[in-house]
Amino acid sequence: MNIETLDFWVGNFKTEEDFYEFVEEDENFYMEEESDEKYISKFAESQDTIWLDHDFVEYGFEDGNRTIYEKFAEYSFAEQWLPILINRLNELNLDFDINSIIFLNRGQIPKPTSVESDWFSLVYIGGIEFGV
Repeated sequence: MNIETLDFWVGNFKTEEDFYEFVEEDENFYMEEESDEKYISKFAESQDTIWLDHDFVEYGFEDGNRTIYEKFAEYSFAEQWLPILINRLNELNLDFDINSIIFLNRGQIPKPTSVESDWFSLVYIGGIEFGV
């Protein structure tokens, strides 16, 4: 079994539309990719990363009055990382309801960070190992 590491962010966005507008690829990126001022997504921009491979990014918006486990148990390899994520969240004691998650292979973003704006809070949780 190979061990890999995923970087995780959890957040709270005002709306599902705001979340997907933040995380999804900008279709115009590929038309202007020679520019060092154009980012592939608002998420990538928030991490000061021009490009990341969205084929290796998993994300979702899960609203409603459910536990973290109920919201995210269906995501890839969740049985391995979800218990660790829940433990870290319990230690952080965040002051918002988590309705979104983003995770990707470690190394795509050189300096992962938390981000806050008027429309959302996004907290970097760190890397979690899993076996493939």
